[in-house]
This record gives sequence, C-alpha cells and structure tokens, in this order.
Amino acid sequence: MMNFSTLMPVLLGVTLTRFVVMGHYVLHRKVYPGFRTFVLAEFCALLSMSFIFLRSSMGEALLLMLLTGLGSFAQQIIAYHGLGVYCRLPRLWARTRQNMLLAAVAGLALSADYIFSPDIMRRVMIYSAVSLVICLRVGLEIPLLGRRVMAGVTLLCATFLLGAALHGARGWSMLGAVGYDYSADPILTYLLLFRTLQSVLEFYVVFSMNSQLLEVDLRAATAQVAHMAQTDSLTGVLNRRGLQVLGAEALRKSLSQGRPASVIMLDLDHFKRVNDTLGHVAGDELLRDVAALCQGSLRGEDVFARYGGEEFVVVVPFSDVREARQLAERMRQAVETTIFPVMQGQFVTASFGVASVRKGNLQALLRCADEALYAAKRAGRNRVVLALGPDEAAQAGEAAPA
Repeated sequence: MMNFSTLMPVLLGVTLTRFVVMGHYVLHRKVYPGFRTFVLAEFCALLSMSFIFLRSSMGEALLLMLLTGLGSFAQQIIAYHGLGVYCRLPRLWARTRQNMLLAAVAGLALSADYIFSPDIMRRVMIYSAVSLVICLRVGLEIPLLGRRVMAGVTLLCATFLLGAALHGARGWSMLGAVGYDYSADPILTYLLLFRTLQSVLEFYVVFSMNSQLLEVDLRAATAQVAHMAQTDSLTGVLNRRGLQVLGAEALRKSLSQGRPASVIMLDLDHFKRVNDTLGHVAGDELLRDVAALCQGSLRGEDVFARYGGEEFVVVVPFSDVREARQLAERMRQAVETTIFPVMQGQFVTASFGVASVRKGNLQALLRCADEALYAAKRAGRNRVVLALGPDEAAQAGEAAPA
C-alpha cells in the first residue's frame, strides 16, 4: 500500500539519480544558462528530504523543521528561475526575488508558530499556501509570459498547476482537523507520488530544452560555415564557389520563366601596377573599395562575386543584353569617376564583357562573357564589349567605347 513511508525513499532515490546524472552532464557537456539552475534545485530537494529523514529519527526540532520547509521552497523557486531563464521570462530576477521574499516570510511564520504556539496543522497550512502560490506562478507565468517557446515546457507547467491544486487541497484539509499524522495524510501521499512522476517529466524537459538550444547553435554554425565557404575573405562578396551555387540558381529561375539572363564580367585595368607601385596592401584595399562600389549599383536579385584576382562577375537574371549593357556601363563610369583614397590621386578603370542567353548554363555564359572581356582589353580597355549573336547585334547596336 502506498503511503508516506514507502514513497519518500522512492522520491529520494529518483532525486538523487537526477542530481548525479545532471551534475555529471554539466561537467562533461555543453549546457546553457538554466541547466545548472536545475542541478541546484535538485541539490536543495535532496537537502530537504534528508532533513525529513532526520526529523523522523531525531524528532521535531526548530532548525530541522525550518530547513525542511526552506529547502522545499528553494527547490520550487530555483526551478521557476531555471524555466524562466530558458523561456526568457521578462523581469525574471525581480520575480524570483518576490518568491524568495515570500519564502522568507513563510520561514518566519513557521518559526514563530514553532516557538510561541506550536501547531503542526497551522504549519502545514503555511507550507501549502506558499507552495500553492509558487506552483501557480510556474504554471501560469512561464508559458504565458515567456518570450521563447521551449520543447515540453507547456506540459511541464500544466503539472505545476496540478501540484498547486494538491497543495491547496492539503491546506484546506487542515481547516478544522484534529491532530495530524504524516503517515495518515492521504493528500501528502498523492503529493509524493505526483512529485515522483513530475520529476521524471521535468528531467526529460530540462534535457530537451538544452538539446533544442544545441540544435539551434548547430544550425547557426552550419550556416556560418556554409556562408564562409561561399564568401571571399578579402572583399566579403561571394567567391567562385558561391557564384556556382547562387549564380546558377539565379540563371535557372530566369530561364525557367522563359526570360533572358545575362552575365557581366569585369576586370580592373593595369591592376598589377597598383601592387607594384603602391603595394599589395593598397591593392587589397582597392579591391574591397571596387567591390563595394559595384555592389551599390546592383539589384537585390543580382549575384555578385569575385571570380579571381582582380576579376569580378555579375549574374543578372531577368535581363536581356541591352539592360545588362546599361548596367555594365553604369558600373564602368562609376569606377572611372570615383576617387579611391588608396590610389593617391590616380584614377582606376575597368574593362567589361557582357553575355546574354535565353537557354544554356552558367559555364557557357561565363565563357562568352570572358571572351567579350578579353576583346575589351584588346580594344584598349576601359570599355564594355558584348558577346552577341547576329540577331542580338542588330538589337543592341555597337558597343560604345569609353
């Protein structure tokens, strides 16, 4: 038959196991703020139950009675704080201090009762009232006011509401009761059974919340690694790998809708002279400035990448050769007229090659744009040259020299 004497050792064993497992996990695994709080809550619960066993063997004493009650309150308050940390409860420390003040007042009331007018039923009512308030705060404030949704928290908070009901029922049963015996208190037996089951759920939820945050960090780290793998470390724009992924996708979207797409390839003129006369540091700074300048001319759907050295590529989806040529010309003029501080008064120019298709792949389009770029270099640099078929040439007209 279930009673206080049989359930208390079970709850003690479950609590001790939780404390050991969670403490070991803290020492060997990554945990987030709030997890260590629950380890502390388990420690307070162990202390409280240890004092209960001492009371059963040594008899009632003021210090043991007070430590039992305050240990139990501390476990509830710390669990409230731990859930609040995980769920980002606003004004958490202020709310926790309110709970601590309530527990301190209850401790004074329990002490006064024991010293001046001992009444165990009154002490049970005080303990039950304080536990009811804290359990209600956990059950209502965490799910309703928390700013972050965590796995299993709503279910766990619902059990705190059930715990509040049991504490309320236990306190109510003391009204008008004559005499009290722990082993004969049926509601206390239900509370112990309930706490044993709740502790298992709480154990699961705490590890679920920690795992959820680990998964969030892992996804963020994976995304960061992917971003770094596709980003040029010098200029901060896409690198060739990023171009192959995002540029090909932009081209596919454009062509799948039956619309043309274009590629602009640009190369800074006489860049080697910059490195030879001003140094490689100045050359790197110039590349960063040019990349930022060109990005300012692009649309949100355009894909801009450093192709290698001083060469850059723009994939321009949903644009025919005329529109791509206009964009390249704006970029050419921007580079030509901009005074770059690192150049010490020298002007910079760039050559551009433009290619456009209605079907094909990115590699073929890049080859066409590259051929047009070299044609611009051979024609004297600082100009836009189009890679055109016979029909497109009639539409776009001759390339305008700089």
